[in-house]
Amino acid sequence: MSPELKAKILAYNRAAAERREKAEDLDVIVAQLMKLPPGQLKKVLTDEVLTVLAKYGVNLN
Repeated sequence: MSPELKAKILAYNRAAAERREKAEDLDVIVAQLMKLPPGQLKKVLTDEVLTVLAKYGVNLN
């Protein structure tokens, strides 16, 4: 295997791992939101939660 091909494969695998981590992080948040009774979403969208969402490009403004 050429060094260039190996580098491309490793870069792809790192990017895939990052995407998987982001998806898992967001799944945790969504799972908790789904447990809320109607009208309680405002109580969950704290500055801390909004910061985590912003980290992944979710902007609720």
